[in-house]
Amino acid sequence: MEEETLIFIGTAKSFSLEWIQRELGINAPPLENETYAGTEETDKKKQTESERLKEMNSRIPHIVEENLNRDEYWVHRNQLLQADVSRDYLEFKKDRMKRGLTSSIRMIMGCAAEIFADLKDEAPGDRIWVKERGRRKYICILRFSDEMTASLDRYFTMLEELLILGKEMKEIEKKKKEKER
Repeated sequence: MEEETLIFIGTAKSFSLEWIQRELGINAPPLENETYAGTEETDKKKQTESERLKEMNSRIPHIVEENLNRDEYWVHRNQLLQADVSRDYLEFKKDRMKRGLTSSIRMIMGCAAEIFADLKDEAPGDRIWVKERGRRKYICILRFSDEMTASLDRYFTMLEELLILGKEMKEIEKKKKEKER
């Protein structure tokens, strides 16, 4: 389960970088089209923009790691799983985990809003961003990549198998105790 957790986080890093770079390409104005292209001012602006993009590309994986590699999201890390957990409770935990991960990814996307604003020299629009816990959060539809979804599905399958094994072990222990009497 830990290996699948790390796979999910790795795919989330790629997903986040690709999403931010795509959004940046859509939202950042190209400098080549500016009327004063080729001037010293334009060259400095391009260099500053390039440095910001490099910094963003190096920071995003750390931000993703910090936001997604939390014990509170990954059930196998933070709880002693009880074998008598109901199917409804398991579904509740899975839904809660997915909502938490989605919320964190939305916060990661919020980092892009600040970068967009810097590159455009204006405040980010409020139609796709909200402030939450002092940080911007992306509020539009967000769909995990196919790789992220597959990884999370594998994690949930292993979680169910772990609970089934836990139940079976408790039954075996119970029978063993009854036999010893």
